[in-house]
Amino acid sequence: MSESLIQLLTSGLWLSVLLSTPVLLVAVVASLVTTWLQARLGITDSSLPVAVRLLFGLTTLIALGPYVSGRLLGFATQVWSSLPNVH
Repeated sequence: MSESLIQLLTSGLWLSVLLSTPVLLVAVVASLVTTWLQARLGITDSSLPVAVRLLFGLTTLIALGPYVSGRLLGFATQVWSSLPNVH
């Protein structure tokens, strides 16, 4: 493998971690709060935390959509421009 290909793969992996972290953190916090509230109120519905996680995760993804798409477009441009240099 060439050094430029390894660098592209590494930056792609780091970009995926960077872009997925806010959504995962919001979903985890929402799930923890929902589970705590369920325990305090005595609600035994198991689908409630899942629905709350999905709702908050989707809301976060929509709110960060322009940032995420801009970063992905920049990375795609970088990959396409460096393809001739990859052996």
